[in-house]
Amino acid sequence: MFFENFNYDNKVAIITNDTQYTYEQLHLLTKEYSLHSTQKELVLLLCENNIQFIAAYMAVLQAGHAVMLMGANTNKQLLDSIVTTYQPKWIIGSISFADYVQMGNVSERTLFASYVIHSDLALLLSTSGTTGSQKFVRLSYANLQTNAESIVTYLQIEQDERAILNLPLSYSYGLSILNSHLQAGATVLLTEESVMAKTFWQFVEEHQATSLAGVPFTYQMLSRIGFFKMELPHLKMLTQAGGHLEERLVKLFGEYAEQHNKKFYIMYGQTEAAPRMSYIPTDKLLRKAGSIGIAIPGGQFELAPETNELIYKGANVMLGYAETLDDLAKGDENKGILHTGDVAEVDADGYYTITGRMKRFVKLFGLRINLDDVERKLVSIGEQPVACTGSDDKLVVMIESELLLADVKRCLEKMYKLHHSAYKIIVADAIPRMANGKTDYKAIKDEML
Repeated sequence: MFFENFNYDNKVAIITNDTQYTYEQLHLLTKEYSLHSTQKELVLLLCENNIQFIAAYMAVLQAGHAVMLMGANTNKQLLDSIVTTYQPKWIIGSISFADYVQMGNVSERTLFASYVIHSDLALLLSTSGTTGSQKFVRLSYANLQTNAESIVTYLQIEQDERAILNLPLSYSYGLSILNSHLQAGATVLLTEESVMAKTFWQFVEEHQATSLAGVPFTYQMLSRIGFFKMELPHLKMLTQAGGHLEERLVKLFGEYAEQHNKKFYIMYGQTEAAPRMSYIPTDKLLRKAGSIGIAIPGGQFELAPETNELIYKGANVMLGYAETLDDLAKGDENKGILHTGDVAEVDADGYYTITGRMKRFVKLFGLRINLDDVERKLVSIGEQPVACTGSDDKLVVMIESELLLADVKRCLEKMYKLHHSAYKIIVADAIPRMANGKTDYKAIKDEML
């Protein structure tokens, strides 16, 4: 398994801004964590993108415990609530908690807690970023391993790959980059720098990054900062996941990749699938730019007959959800079948396209409106970020430019026949985003109050 894969000895595993670590050195770092217990325990890891937290993550998996990942910048009130609910044996991070004694960056629970953790449970990932609920996705060792292997296969990750990783490790996309590259014996360039920072690109150039991963917001930023004029001879691959990327940008980066002998992969996934479910083969990208592609190796898609909900089948499908401590004792509730909640269609070549979310609808004056559809249409008008949310009495649209106001109003009233009382447009300096780069719709709704 990738977390036990130390057969590469002096091959470089991780490079940070300060130093580099071979696979052998990474193995030694994992031994610094003493996680001995007579039973399977839960460990809460407050993640930052540095070598200590990678070593801790691997140490927990090697010890056979279950690891819960949360960002170190998570709201303290939420963290306190999670700790109270799940009672982890150890907490790894610099934050202190009541009823825990802290030694270095490891805190141990002082009170006895009796609970059972299922033998297959390896990882708990939040369903809602840094501000949401206590609901977690339960992933098994097999879920993580099979998805890592599949990603290595379809991205053709070799040992000489050097992947830049600046996405949060507590985010399933960021974690999958780590898992898959360790599986392949490749190298991860680890940083928390943004693509907007000059030092990020210095890091990319100095260590000759071969691949760059991003969410839609990443690619929106890249298109604005002069990425297409950069000299990046070592960069061979770009990957995108974490939400729908507007077709204009897919084609823009696809054409760039084609002209510069690079590969650009569009991927689709959910935390519930550990997380990858599909990709577009690079030779089909420009022809299938609006789609999510085909299922990953080992996976399979089908559409629910009455609703067209996209259903995925594969060994990477989660065990189920956890909302209480008792849920950690549960086994596999899904049996490899995931109802994604996305509505889709499939073309004659077997390529799937997401057309909306089962729950991303509002009903205004009897008219059922797909918020994802509205969002895509408004983005295509101004080719700038737009976010749509709302309730059954009002549609809320957030934009980042006053210049779009008239065009957005015109579209809502002419295309969707909405009276001005049925919608509200908010002009903001920036659309709120969560740590993983996805739109924070809850924060937008809060601005209505």
